[in-house]
Amino acid sequence: MKHLLLVVFTLFLYLGLYWPDVDQQLLSLLHHRSILTHSVLLPLIVMVIVRSNYAKPIAAGLSAGISIHLAASLMTPMSSYSQVYLPAPLSSSIGATESLVWLGLNAIVGYLLALRLLKMHSKTIPFIFLLAAAGYGLYVKDDVRPWLVCFAIFLIPLMFDKAKSKLRRVA
Repeated sequence: MKHLLLVVFTLFLYLGLYWPDVDQQLLSLLHHRSILTHSVLLPLIVMVIVRSNYAKPIAAGLSAGISIHLAASLMTPMSSYSQVYLPAPLSSSIGATESLVWLGLNAIVGYLLALRLLKMHSKTIPFIFLLAAAGYGLYVKDDVRPWLVCFAIFLIPLMFDKAKSKLRRVA
């Protein structure tokens, strides 16, 4: 069962890599880089709706995949079309700086959510995350920078753990 959860996680990570671009199929309702698809909203909805043993690995996989996609999106210049947009009827950009913040925070939260949902695989999830980020960056984006952003995201929990242990020693 433990290994099956990793298979489910990996499958949904792959789906999560491409989820944010589903907005391109719904351009009558959503602008490209919709705030709805370029966020961790889908994994949160899965956690609320899906009631099975697979809810956590499904949501964790989607979170990790979306996180990688959003990390790659951070590498594109925030010109008008690449900014994050509100859905119709508003259909307006949230702004260049705000788009960077939105994408960055959702990329970080997506990775942290994946780690939290599958705590029992705390060593395997980061490995799969970085491997998928390398593949996505090199083969889809033809760029190593998305992997570098994902590596920085990977370091965040490690830095917090180190800071917490330092505080405990001081106290």
